Amino acid sequence: MSVLQVTVGGVTQHFPPSAGEVRIGRSAASNVVVPESRVSRRHLVVSYDGGWTARDQESSGGTWRAGVQVGEVPVNGAVELTLGGPSGPAVSLSVPPPQAAPPRPPGTIRIGRAPDNDLVIDDLLTARYHARLTPNADGWYLEDLDKHHQTFVRGADVETAQLHEGDVVTFGKVRFVVTRDGVLPVPDSPSSGGLDVADVHYALPGGKVLTSGVSLDIAGQRLVALIGPSGSGKSTLLRLISGELEPSQGSVHYQGINPHRQQEEVHGRIGVVPQHTIAHAQLTARKALQYAAELRLSQDTTAAERRQRVDDVLAELSLSEHADIPVRRMSGGQQRRLAIAFELLTSPSLLILDEPTAGLDPALVRQIMTGLRELADAGRQIIVTTHDLAHLDLCDDVLIMLPGGRVEYFGPPAGISAHFGTADWADIFERLNAATPPPPPPAAAGPGLGESLRRLNPLTWLDRLSGFGRPDAGDPSASARRLARLGAAAGPLTAGAAPEIVGPQAIDQRRRRQQSWVLIRRQLRLIWADRGYAGFLLALPMVLALLTFAIPDETGLGRPTSPGSTEAMRLLVVMVVGAAFMGMAATVRDLVAERRIFRHERAAGLMPDAYLAAKIAVFCGVVVVQTLILLRLVYWFRAGPEDGVLFGTGKVEVGIALAATAIVSALLGLLISSLVATPEQTMPPLVVAIMAQLVLCGGLIEVTGQAVVSQLSWLVPARWGYAAAASTVDVTELIPSAPDDALWSHNAAAWLGALLALTVLGTAYAWLTRRRLRAT
Repeated sequence: MSVLQVTVGGVTQHFPPSAGEVRIGRSAASNVVVPESRVSRRHLVVSYDGGWTARDQESSGGTWRAGVQVGEVPVNGAVELTLGGPSGPAVSLSVPPPQAAPPRPPGTIRIGRAPDNDLVIDDLLTARYHARLTPNADGWYLEDLDKHHQTFVRGADVETAQLHEGDVVTFGKVRFVVTRDGVLPVPDSPSSGGLDVADVHYALPGGKVLTSGVSLDIAGQRLVALIGPSGSGKSTLLRLISGELEPSQGSVHYQGINPHRQQEEVHGRIGVVPQHTIAHAQLTARKALQYAAELRLSQDTTAAERRQRVDDVLAELSLSEHADIPVRRMSGGQQRRLAIAFELLTSPSLLILDEPTAGLDPALVRQIMTGLRELADAGRQIIVTTHDLAHLDLCDDVLIMLPGGRVEYFGPPAGISAHFGTADWADIFERLNAATPPPPPPAAAGPGLGESLRRLNPLTWLDRLSGFGRPDAGDPSASARRLARLGAAAGPLTAGAAPEIVGPQAIDQRRRRQQSWVLIRRQLRLIWADRGYAGFLLALPMVLALLTFAIPDETGLGRPTSPGSTEAMRLLVVMVVGAAFMGMAATVRDLVAERRIFRHERAAGLMPDAYLAAKIAVFCGVVVVQTLILLRLVYWFRAGPEDGVLFGTGKVEVGIALAATAIVSALLGLLISSLVATPEQTMPPLVVAIMAQLVLCGGLIEVTGQAVVSQLSWLVPARWGYAAAASTVDVTELIPSAPDDALWSHNAAAWLGALLALTVLGTAYAWLTRRRLRAT
């Protein structure tokens, strides 16, 4: 096969004939980027038509060979060219001579991080033994060996696939092109491809324009400052570049990858640092980074490898001395650097930061900007929005935007005063604010994917009703993006036949289990680190047990000595409603308090199902322990039921009923937490839910036979928890004045039916919560 080899600055890239043409130039959209001012944006194209030919694209400085300007050069063997002049940057083109009868490789090729692989990848996102390529008549058969990792073929996440010449396959974040003889690497660095934003428009459903006609071309290691008045679309542009929002018009590519259609594949390449803190305040910086490393790096990295990576990142950001103090005790500047540290774990080549200097004093601002300069010099592209104008001289380029999201200036800081005719920033911003708003983008021929989803998906309307704390609630492109996360493979990166792919379902299951285990351990540490919260969880069942002393003690849950006694009914009300309160109190603020952290971790690859599974596992365990404490204290002072309907002792059955009520109530608390926008908004629904459990449980007010009220009671856990406990105690038989409630019958059918109803309710609450998380 006539594979074209292009070498620029010591970096060699390989292109098969199926690539069609190879673009060389200064533009980030080029296949080979040459970040040099003498090179035109689209300087040279090498195309294949039975053979490779290099053609100059009417570049300003021309293409030169051996000191002579040329327009077209056939690539036979090795060709040395310079761009922009005889002394311009050199480009080496070569085509190895074809073999008369190229032999097929005798065996397989094993790929991974371990040194004994046939192809070794030094990347902590890659498994030690990541994949195996086996030759066959059609090319190569790919198998993911570890079954935990994401392997991408032409943008699709795969477990196995049939590969053909020209396919692009990614292991971790390292890309390769498939050839007859194996795979050849595609370098992952700013010099091998940059950011290309082409005519991007973004408008809200109501028509408000946030960005209009933005085009950027960023190649090479650069520090770019993004400034502009409020409403100029700075944050929106960052979200469009990162893939969080999908443009209404135009396109975004980074290193040839579309972040909106191949979001999973760009996780390791693009790091996004939000303005807010993304670490749990209770954890130390080191511990927070270690959990993040377990979630983001290859699942087979050793603890020593993760510790070393965390230590390296802490040292790179001068945080080593502060690594073992809780995040809440770190200064504002240290917390901003810690937010950057989370992204550096995967060694991204593009780093996006939204207002990292906001609210900091001038000394801390200088530290942050100087640190960003050093990160860029280390070989990264960095885009940062900032209101600080004192340190723009540290940047390579400045992007100044007008209200409505239009670009007014993009170039070096030294050119700003000449462009505006003044160096006074007050005058510059006054001129920017006075700019005329842009017209709305041209209407599309029909509703786009996002609009269709918004019409079809009832969750979108729930998004809009609840708000969910999202600025893009009800946004059609955001809905499309959320669907794309859940679904389909992206289009091809190169020409060629589509690979035969086996989907990643098994890999997803393993990833979900691994992530759930990490999150379970983190959640337990969070509870333990927050001593006030842990103390509240421990004290709550004790306080509820004390409340039972308000009920006169006669025979507890046993047979009463006086015919008019209702002690058992009242005691069960306190215990069942208390269990419901324990469950909801443990979870009702949890999801909403972590929403920003969850969104950021999800953008970095966290699976919502793993997140929810970890929450359910931990809090179910917590409320079960609370239930055992409550029961132990109550049974110390009160008699238990005489006998059960299934087990030998009624105490066990009552305990099961209370634990099930607490668990389902905890799931109800998670659902409420997923629906509200702020932690403060959890109090009204919590109060309403607890009052509903108290009134509708059936032990305080008779609900049997009352239209509407009886049906409403089916929706609260306490109704069924009380029914199961009352069935065990045989309340109807012990208390003549008790309601004749069929759900309280002292038989196995009634008791199991109540538990089945609790199971259905809990499943419904968990399913709705899962839908809310996946729609975030």
